[in-house]
Amino acid sequence: METVNISWQQIENEVNKIANTILSKKDNFDVVIGLSRGGLIPGVMLSHKLNLPFIPLVWQTRDGSKKDKKLLKQYNKETTLVIDDLIDSGKTFYEVIKVAPNVKYAALFDKQLSLNSEYFSKNLDYCGSLFYNDNRWLIFPWEIS
Repeated sequence: METVNISWQQIENEVNKIANTILSKKDNFDVVIGLSRGGLIPGVMLSHKLNLPFIPLVWQTRDGSKKDKKLLKQYNKETTLVIDDLIDSGKTFYEVIKVAPNVKYAALFDKQLSLNSEYFSKNLDYCGSLFYNDNRWLIFPWEIS
């Protein structure tokens, strides 16, 4: 499979893009929730840029099946921002929104391949960059060993 290496500078750019969109819209949040594993680092970065508390949330779809639904339900409100590194199949996004339909959702990258996908991310609130119709595997700087 072909890959794309994402740099720390690209991560910083995408986080800034999302933060600037939120600030320009004057959207108000109480907390940033980062989904483990990929949303943890962007979540911390975004929480610093927005001067908001950060909460890590275990939500595994690819690397296991643990999902902290109880914690997520406690933050099911429009002033909660949930962030992940990317939307690939859209399954994580779909599951989170089913459990907490009132949260706002952000992703650094959106790779949703088809409008016909079962998990299409049409309700994504904030997104950095789009990789539509691009099936390359994104390798993030924190994944490089």
